[in-house]
Amino acid sequence: MDSREPPSLTFASVLEQLWSQLADGQRLRHSAFHQAVLATSSPRGPSARYVVLRQVDRERGVLGFHTDRRSEKWAELERDPRVALCFYGQNIQLRAEGRAVLHHDDAVADLAWKRTGLMSRRCYLAEAAPGTAAPMPTSGLPAHLSKDRPNEAESAGGRVNFAVVTVPLQRMEWLHLAFEGHRRARFSRVGFGPWRGEWLVP
Repeated sequence: MDSREPPSLTFASVLEQLWSQLADGQRLRHSAFHQAVLATSSPRGPSARYVVLRQVDRERGVLGFHTDRRSEKWAELERDPRVALCFYGQNIQLRAEGRAVLHHDDAVADLAWKRTGLMSRRCYLAEAAPGTAAPMPTSGLPAHLSKDRPNEAESAGGRVNFAVVTVPLQRMEWLHLAFEGHRRARFSRVGFGPWRGEWLVP
């Protein structure tokens, strides 16, 4: 879809575009949809940070990402699973909402861990939890891993900290920015039912 011209739009064509961009975001690290801002609720109020898109299940309408279960993010999701994700690229903004499902000691997390490369596994080998105060700038990693990837056996120590968050989406808002005039649509569903769309004034 050419972002320079108002597209010939249908709800089906917009959904096709969105899921295609999300699929690219999962596969391609340079895709604009590879990362999203994740918004959660914390005791201090709203909390937001980037996450890397690791799972896209178009058929079930589910997105997923990885996290350290020692993180504030994980604790926030345990308290309140309602989340929003925001993607932006190629003049398209996608806002998506749902309730997070947490996976740590289950088959979903086991499979994701098996598919995670050694350099990515290294992130979960930090000795202290993410967000722990430190006396100086630090990666938190053991000194011997500061420049090297762990081997398979070393990486296994990070499995206890590794977790997966999946988000069955319940609502999506698409915004297309164009000189000729923006376009906006909202999609919602109940459970895993069909998506229902409505056009919105941008």
